[in-house]
Amino acid sequence: MSAIIGAPINSKTAYILDKFLKNQEEIQKHSATKVKTIFASEDITFAEKLKKILQKYDLNHEIITSKPNRPKNAKNRIWNIVSARNAIREYFLKSKAEYLIFMDADMIFEPEIVNKLIKIAEKGYDVVYNAYLDRGNPNGINLTGFGGTLIKRWVIEKVKFRCKEKIGRVIDEGVFFEFDLVKIGARVYRGFIAYSEHHDPKRPPSICHPRKLSFSERIRNDIRFRFVFHAISIPLCYDILWNVSMMLKR
Repeated sequence: MSAIIGAPINSKTAYILDKFLKNQEEIQKHSATKVKTIFASEDITFAEKLKKILQKYDLNHEIITSKPNRPKNAKNRIWNIVSARNAIREYFLKSKAEYLIFMDADMIFEPEIVNKLIKIAEKGYDVVYNAYLDRGNPNGINLTGFGGTLIKRWVIEKVKFRCKEKIGRVIDEGVFFEFDLVKIGARVYRGFIAYSEHHDPKRPPSICHPRKLSFSERIRNDIRFRFVFHAISIPLCYDILWNVSMMLKR
């Protein structure tokens, strides 16, 4: 059994790079399964810099580069992220690893996170989301992002990451991914599984501890419930659920 940790990264998201790399060392040392961390960046200059920095760390890793396929006049950085995720996806599919686990470069996790995610996956779940708090917003709960998300091989074989941008409005890869999970019949688990810190360059980190989901959290984040809104949001290029959540936070 083995797993690949995929980390999209560039100079703008690497503001806790030393902490993140030390955390990856700890995660690999504590994981019961063999783990390799794959760093993907669209910035070749940054990738070369990262290569030199990683010489100081005892980390099973590889650095790959991606080329964003953004439409003309596209402005959102989401295209860089999607490109990096797909580069990691292609690397994973060429490997023999059973699990792909995405971890964001602005986050720190407890060393046991891989073991905890795999333990849940072994109960029959195909995708396991580790809930975390939004960056700079300790009240903003995120149960649908890729900050510590495990995905089984058969799901990665069927789903490619994608996004959409139109007149400044964006549908990110998380929305499309959830939409595709329902279409392929994947079994999804969401929960506050492992301790995490979501760092912001201008504010203290948002710290999240393991706990049970409340009833309302389970309902709001049920993938079938969300699928209906995604099916409407995607053609309109207007993320209904995200915009509603932003209005409620005001």
